[in-house]
Amino acid sequence: MKMKKAAAVLLAAVLAVGTLGACGNGDGGQQSASGREQRRADQELIVAIGEEPETGFDSTTGGHGSITRVFFSTLFKRDKELGWENDLATGYTVSPDKLTWTVTLRDDAVFTDGTPVTAGDVAFTYLTAKEAGADVDLTMIRDIKAADDNTVAFTLTRPYSTFIERLAYLGIVPEHAHDENFKDNPVGSGPFKFVQWDKGQQVIATANEDYYGEAPKIKKLTMVFLDTDAAFAAVKNGGVDVASINGTLAGQTVEGTQIIDIPSIECYGVSFPMVRNEGKTAKDGAVMGNNVTSDLAVRQALNRAVDRQRVVDGVLLGYGSVSTTGLEQMPWLDKETVLEPSEYGDVEGAKAILAEGGWSDSDGDGIVEKNGEKAAFKLLYTDGIYRQEMCLEFVNVAKEIGIDVTLEKVTWDTILPQIHTEAVFYGFGSGDPSELYSLYYGGIAGGVVAWDNSGCYKNDVVDEEIDKALMATDEAEALPYWKAIQKYTSARGDAPYCWLVNADHVYLAADGFSFGQPVVQPHGGRIFDNVSEWTWE
Repeated sequence: MKMKKAAAVLLAAVLAVGTLGACGNGDGGQQSASGREQRRADQELIVAIGEEPETGFDSTTGGHGSITRVFFSTLFKRDKELGWENDLATGYTVSPDKLTWTVTLRDDAVFTDGTPVTAGDVAFTYLTAKEAGADVDLTMIRDIKAADDNTVAFTLTRPYSTFIERLAYLGIVPEHAHDENFKDNPVGSGPFKFVQWDKGQQVIATANEDYYGEAPKIKKLTMVFLDTDAAFAAVKNGGVDVASINGTLAGQTVEGTQIIDIPSIECYGVSFPMVRNEGKTAKDGAVMGNNVTSDLAVRQALNRAVDRQRVVDGVLLGYGSVSTTGLEQMPWLDKETVLEPSEYGDVEGAKAILAEGGWSDSDGDGIVEKNGEKAAFKLLYTDGIYRQEMCLEFVNVAKEIGIDVTLEKVTWDTILPQIHTEAVFYGFGSGDPSELYSLYYGGIAGGVVAWDNSGCYKNDVVDEEIDKALMATDEAEALPYWKAIQKYTSARGDAPYCWLVNADHVYLAADGFSFGQPVVQPHGGRIFDNVSEWTWE
């Protein structure tokens, strides 16, 4: 994470110069407002992107999120409605045994060094990422072979209906140019060409004149590294043109700017440990279980008590929507599992559920108990926009119904010893149906990836339906199986989660700037996915 001191130094540079090198005219005395007008005229843009990628810009190692789309092309990409469209690929076929995915490539794509993109580069990219242990799971790949320059075959260890998700993840790199210096000077075939990286400050890119797709409207793109507050100040003062902000900042009026509110599938919720604590350890070595959250009445009562609309209005300040399933905007949603407004925000109804489940406050201390066990547990959360505020709302509602929840702030490293024994506040939402595997599949509970099914949920019917979904030929064929599990995994069923809200992605941008029509935004954001459409209108 960027240190505050570095962010402050960069912010001072942005506000003092106003252009941070984006105009390239050397006019250090130019005011920020006139600098922005010049950028508008020249179709140049400065955008704040948050943290600097510490490992550089090598797409085979991952960790860059949507920035991959600036410099690199992927085989496939999501369309505006969470469907699929070709990028470097022209199509694919799946063998009858569902183990071989053969992808054909377009023949007009070139890297920014002028060399053609070939199937050999695709094979090299995926093999390199698999060997490097990139942040995307490629363990299902057995072999990759380029049949010719425009055909590559992926052989899997098992049928995997959502494999197209993997084919849309990695930016393709050129085998001939991929060396130890590549991360600092990337070569891709995306809409923009890498120019320079001033570490700790900015990355500059220019429109790729040889790009096979829609020609970028922005001719020069400068990406600066600023945290939310510093980025807001920089947009306000004219040194930056676009920045991601939160609902609180969006409530401030800033002359010459606009608020751009983009709905997302970024969902937040609380994961409950689903088994009793009997001292058993998971495969990752951490103790499993919680004697309070493993009680169905506790989980269902909390789902009943939390007023999601209050969270949307009070925490997100209206920049979001209620979620009771985590899947409201997904094509694989079972609509029958969505809670009606009358089924949440109901404190008295929640108390009744607890009473029916045998929980009562026998000693008058405000906390219910059952068989001598107080209804008390921790809620672990990590740093991030809205997280603490949403957790506080959850804690307060829990208190109203007699459940004592203690907040504890952790990091994704320090959380591990408690990840199976305490409730965890998570953000999810990728548009990938196999995320349901990560959330609910019993076979991976307490496995190598500790936060996959960290609550150790196990339901044999759910596991069987997930197996069927993954064994299907493609995502369309798998759809009914993904829907079938939700009667068990929803608040109406086993309630392994208490889902709260979908948080919109909110931006402060200069007047006249447009994102075009962004793709649906997942957890972490994919705002760069349609970077070619960005423009000064």
